[in-house]
Amino acid sequence: MIIWVANVESAFMKVQNGQLEAMKKLYEESVENLTALIKMVQGDLDKPLRQKIMVLITMDTHSRDVVDRLINENVRKAEEFQWQSQFKFYWDTAKNDCKT
Repeated sequence: MIIWVANVESAFMKVQNGQLEAMKKLYEESVENLTALIKMVQGDLDKPLRQKIMVLITMDTHSRDVVDRLINENVRKAEEFQWQSQFKFYWDTAKNDCKT
């Protein structure tokens, strides 16, 4: 989730710098990653690994849907409500820990 938040905010910065397709590119990458996870879970996996991948699929599906919503609602800045209303995780390098 930390990496996803960083990727979305990076896409916002690219959009601000004129790369208007940055969010769509992030969406496409999300779909590719999700497809790869789905293919993994279709294979022969032990139960604990299958459960972990299913959780990742659930989280990545939500993340993909958020990015899709940002695109459809023409959100172009990280300060807009649609992004601010999301629960986000950041890495605090000073504390070497995750923060929300």
